[in-house]
Amino acid sequence: MEPTDLPLASPSQEQWAREIFPVAVSPEVYAARESHRWMCFSFDNYRYNDPALSLWIQKLGDILFERNGAPSVEALRARHLSPDEIAVIEAEIKAQCDGEF
Repeated sequence: MEPTDLPLASPSQEQWAREIFPVAVSPEVYAARESHRWMCFSFDNYRYNDPALSLWIQKLGDILFERNGAPSVEALRARHLSPDEIAVIEAEIKAQCDGEF
């Protein structure tokens, strides 16, 4: 499905997306830093009045769901994060899996 075929997000959902997503940061860097905190993601099921926001969210969805040739989260972490930052994320993931988070 093309992004132009998606239903338009409601004004409140678009406002929520603006509040949640730091579009000044690339979706690649955001995914490297934050993807482990998303247990489910459906923002990319909609298009937004702001074309830049729509594109940003679609790119993030591509990364999270490994679509359209998007790089893996692991590759993005290796490219954008330090080994210490990666270790912190890995500890957070382990804590989530162990029910400690």
